[in-house]
Amino acid sequence: MGKFIPLKVGHKIWLISGSLWSAVVIFFSLIASKNLPSIFYSLEDFILHFTAYFFSAFLFAMGSRSSFGPWKPALLCFLIGFTVEIIQPTLLNGRSFSFQDVISNSIGLIFGIILARFLGKRIFTT
Repeated sequence: MGKFIPLKVGHKIWLISGSLWSAVVIFFSLIASKNLPSIFYSLEDFILHFTAYFFSAFLFAMGSRSSFGPWKPALLCFLIGFTVEIIQPTLLNGRSFSFQDVISNSIGLIFGIILARFLGKRIFTT
């Protein structure tokens, strides 16, 4: 059998990916609910928020070289989600602030950072 060679990805690629993913999350979070794709209605709201912020936190944590460890990506993702929740009711009809969404976002980002710290840093980064 051949030797396993891990995929190595530089931290800038992770940060760019995290930024692009977060831009998509922000876009879908700030459009009117009537304009959302139908798939969003077939999935549980908790799952949507968890998944969105799980991947944001994972990607940013993979790219982070902060001496603060996972706290910097966690804070960034939390602030994105919380700011979106505050902006939604002021900009959009049919959207409102939801504390449950903030909790779902937070749980997703915690699990994303745990995965990045436990698995990702050992396997995927240079």
